[in-house]
Amino acid sequence: MTATHDTEHDIAPAGDEIALLTLDVTNKKTKYPYIWHKVDPRSLRAAGNFREIHDIRAERPDLIESIAANGMDPKASLIMTVPDLETGVVQVIAGFHRHAAAVEVRKRENPELLIDIVVHEPGTTRAEILVAQSNENDHRKDFTGVEQAGIYRELTLFGLDAETISKRVVHPVERVQAGLKVAANPRVRAAGAAMPDTDILLLAALADITDEADHAELVEVLNTHPYNFEWKLRSKLTAQNQRTKQAEEAQRLRADGVVVVDDHDLPDTAGPVHVLCGADDMTPLDADQHATCPGRAVGIEVDRDLDVELTEYCLDYAAFGHRMIADVRIEAAKAELQAAGVRLVASDDATALTLRGLQADRNAGQHLTEDEHAGCPGHAAYVEDFVLNDKAEVVFVCTDYTTHGHILRQGFSSKTTRSRQWKAAENKRAEVNNKEWKKQKAERRKWLEKVFFKGWRSRNDKSLPARLQNWLTLAEVQASHYLAEAAPMHSYACTLLGLNQSVGSVRSAYPIAVHLRKKTTSATQATLIRLAMVLGACESHYNASFTNTADRSWREPSEDTRFYFELLALLGYPAEHIEKVVLNPDLDIEHWPHLAPGWTPSDKAA
Repeated sequence: MTATHDTEHDIAPAGDEIALLTLDVTNKKTKYPYIWHKVDPRSLRAAGNFREIHDIRAERPDLIESIAANGMDPKASLIMTVPDLETGVVQVIAGFHRHAAAVEVRKRENPELLIDIVVHEPGTTRAEILVAQSNENDHRKDFTGVEQAGIYRELTLFGLDAETISKRVVHPVERVQAGLKVAANPRVRAAGAAMPDTDILLLAALADITDEADHAELVEVLNTHPYNFEWKLRSKLTAQNQRTKQAEEAQRLRADGVVVVDDHDLPDTAGPVHVLCGADDMTPLDADQHATCPGRAVGIEVDRDLDVELTEYCLDYAAFGHRMIADVRIEAAKAELQAAGVRLVASDDATALTLRGLQADRNAGQHLTEDEHAGCPGHAAYVEDFVLNDKAEVVFVCTDYTTHGHILRQGFSSKTTRSRQWKAAENKRAEVNNKEWKKQKAERRKWLEKVFFKGWRSRNDKSLPARLQNWLTLAEVQASHYLAEAAPMHSYACTLLGLNQSVGSVRSAYPIAVHLRKKTTSATQATLIRLAMVLGACESHYNASFTNTADRSWREPSEDTRFYFELLALLGYPAEHIEKVVLNPDLDIEHWPHLAPGWTPSDKAA
């Protein structure tokens, strides 16, 4: 059926046969756009919709109900259409949901339904149609960022750059650039489809992540704790940049003929140059002097600021005439013991028990000393296989304490000591993990201050985890030691809350007390203040220097420490490996195989 340009023309298809609505495009006097009244919605071709419509009755029952009851409001519901330049067939370019709803209503509720359409000039380009669709969908709450990104990407096929697209669709250029990144990344598009409410700027940030496991972890964060996303993303991007920087540095060194090694996968014959000396004295080797050694190799470490630290190694120091300074000191300590007439035993001697675990009798107030035990037939010693503070550690033992009448002190085991290899691996683990613990302490505090407590006054109950009050009450029992340390000033809690520090001795004048007494302080704010006091007390404990080491933190955590990290997990804190070890020590087995049950010295350690 061919229609004229009469803007009041009625379309009345014969019977059930629906002809596509066409226009006579030969009349040059027609001015576009114009309104065409009383059109059968079934006669329009709905093609090129950027959004797939499966079942309009199920998807938009509100439209079905409205159009069935009132028809289509010509002021608010005009469908934008354009005739194809060659065929004159009228196509829908915007308002696809309303058109689909009108077709459904015509089938069932109102067989006589006619609608009004806005007709655009023949020859309207696809780019212009896309812009019109974008403008139409700006008013729809259910139009997703991924769908908008698809429009941006198709517009680029017409030679439009982000800045031009931004001007055409009247969107900030940053959103257009973000949308193009989303559209170009299938993995990110899939994430956006699964999380349609996610802002396009956040989705675009995912496109910068290349590792599949990191991407999956970030998607999970968006699903569970979206306020953590930017924090976790920054951490992943930093690690990604560290890997990239490390690879670039390795490539540069290899190009210069340098052997590059992994610091955590060195042969047993290797040693860092700075702890090696020559054959004649204990002067540490100079890296420049060692540059010509056949055993030269370099390890690369890149920190969070992307600063590169190179460690020089000799891969077989003994073979190339070097000595480990620690070994020299250990041998010197052994020679001194022998000169003093002290019998030497191996550190893993099954018969030997350290004097620290023994006392002379049940009435003794302290452990046996070296001088007290010197005359015992079981008197012996071993030298640890590592040097602490440039000094070899000598451990005095008794090789048969029961025969010689000593008493095992409470809390000590009579079982054989660990092997030398196990001790060496454990010392290395402590060195690496202590370093990571210290780094992560700084990162954890950034999260507490800049992510969780940022804008704490504006938070509501819905943003807090369920049963938080249970945990805050439980803190009085399981974090009581740390709370006692922090009271009454609660200095770090004040930092978390952005309050002034407590000064003086008048406790009622402390900022937290003043704030809680205000009539304007809500119950939710009071809960957050209490939470800051608990978290702040626990975190403040780690200001003490002794908590930077293994036995007082990650390796032998107190009940207060374990409670603290359980509470952090409840709040959605994205803990790193060293922090997860506090609650699950077995996680370290993968990195340090000597921790595995049944490990023997022949097994390769990390």
